[in-house]
Amino acid sequence: MLLAVDVGNSNISLGIFRGERLEMRAKISVRTRRSADEYAAILYDLLRMHRIAREEIDGCILASVVPELTELVEEAVGLAARREVLRVGPGIRTGFRIRIDDPSQLGGDLAADTLAALTEYGSPLVLIDAGTVTTIAAVDEERTYLGGCILPGIRASAQLLKETTALLPSIELGKGEEACLGRSSADAMRCGLLLGSAMMVDGFIDRYSALPGMAGAVCVATGGSAALVTARCRRGIRLDPDLTLKGLRYLYETNPPRRRRI
Repeated sequence: MLLAVDVGNSNISLGIFRGERLEMRAKISVRTRRSADEYAAILYDLLRMHRIAREEIDGCILASVVPELTELVEEAVGLAARREVLRVGPGIRTGFRIRIDDPSQLGGDLAADTLAALTEYGSPLVLIDAGTVTTIAAVDEERTYLGGCILPGIRASAQLLKETTALLPSIELGKGEEACLGRSSADAMRCGLLLGSAMMVDGFIDRYSALPGMAGAVCVATGGSAALVTARCRRGIRLDPDLTLKGLRYLYETNPPRRRRI
């Protein structure tokens, strides 16, 4: 069994694979003041809750976009599973070319997303990861990661509107059907955030699809806010909430496994 861990800005996503099948999914809220022992205890309890013995785990892989948590969570995973942990980072084989100024700046989550999308949907592709931030990337027909854009996440944008204005209310995204013309402050905020995000995604898809080697690109989306955004897009987008975890499994299979117990 493989334990895959994705450390994000808001949550730590966990997945247990038995072969190709994803048997367990879980999320842990990110708290920088937790110790490695505390994270290990939470992880160990999650395994027990799902009736998975740590002796069944024969591999671990971790990707992180939070540098201050990377080594801490890696240590916690090693403690809970008693396995060495393969960390996604510079030097790892991705199975695709990366054409950006500094390939080491490509986040481990995006590397996993890209490999999973290429493996399961082919190329060319436009890849959307909508979480704390929204990233949109282009991968051409030659399986080359060309680059992309980074936008504020829809939930972070909603929180920023509330925190930086005196009169705008807190709103619940996705509640009810928003019109393109809001007739109250709350409706206008939902309209701007939800439809505005969808329009940005549609616009970038149009522009990326016009690039050389990108004709007929398939569009794939993942991330905690992906469903909110893609439901309002006019372009056809495939939603795959487990894309990052599946990509971590593919990365583990692409690189020499580390199976020694610690």
